[in-house]
Amino acid sequence: MKITFAEFRKNKFFFFKYFLIQMLVIAPIALILFSKGYFSTELHLELWHLAILPFAFVFGIQVPVVLHNAVHSNIKNKTLNEIAGELTGFFVLFGMAPFRISHILHHAHADDEQLDPHPPRGKSFAHFLATTQVNTIRVISNLYFSIHGRNAKTYSIMATQMGFYYVGLMSRAAIWFMVLGPTMFVAFYIPAFFTNLVVFAHINFATHKTLPSGEIVVVNLNHNLYYKTLNVLSSGAYFHKNHHDRPKLYNPMKMSVAVKAVPVRVEQQLKAAL
Repeated sequence: MKITFAEFRKNKFFFFKYFLIQMLVIAPIALILFSKGYFSTELHLELWHLAILPFAFVFGIQVPVVLHNAVHSNIKNKTLNEIAGELTGFFVLFGMAPFRISHILHHAHADDEQLDPHPPRGKSFAHFLATTQVNTIRVISNLYFSIHGRNAKTYSIMATQMGFYYVGLMSRAAIWFMVLGPTMFVAFYIPAFFTNLVVFAHINFATHKTLPSGEIVVVNLNHNLYYKTLNVLSSGAYFHKNHHDRPKLYNPMKMSVAVKAVPVRVEQQLKAAL
């Protein structure tokens, strides 16, 4: 099926079909692995497993970089782009379609508290991190109902597709657990998953700055060791203003075109905010 925003707007069964197909493919794989004896609870963590953490950290950063660029169709071959998006979506558990729709909304309505899936205004990072998933579901659901109406049929479709979504999500997690085994699941997958979760939440949180005047601006961050290191590892993910200006650029750190100068008043406020 076509995973596009136009298809989401046109087809009231868009997520219903996507989550159903995913569930019908992924849940049986999880059940087969379980029936073949892949499920184990034997955890054997040793000191040397700490050496895996740096690899988990880098992997947890690069996987969503690929997913993010696949969402923007920045991988040249169209088929490869969609495969890469679904594979990386498998790692982060929720698939590519939800991210593509929510990310398009973010670009179209950045920092709008009703239409942006993750506006940071007035939130601590902990609050932002904890509410991003819920807020994303709320924004997409409200848009769905505004397009297709609020009635018994659309509520039934929404409730059923969310059931499919959570079965697919849990099935993906179960597959990772059984394929990697308990030890590598704890030593590699969990650190990589939480790196993805925390770092990319922080990118969206930190690069949308609320100035003392109340104005919100999207910024590039590269002014200390943390940002410089993460920009190298994440293909320039903290160059978020560049990304909003040129979303078709795989690595916004390499943006070469001139961008409009920030007004002096805003620049002074921004320096104070940083």
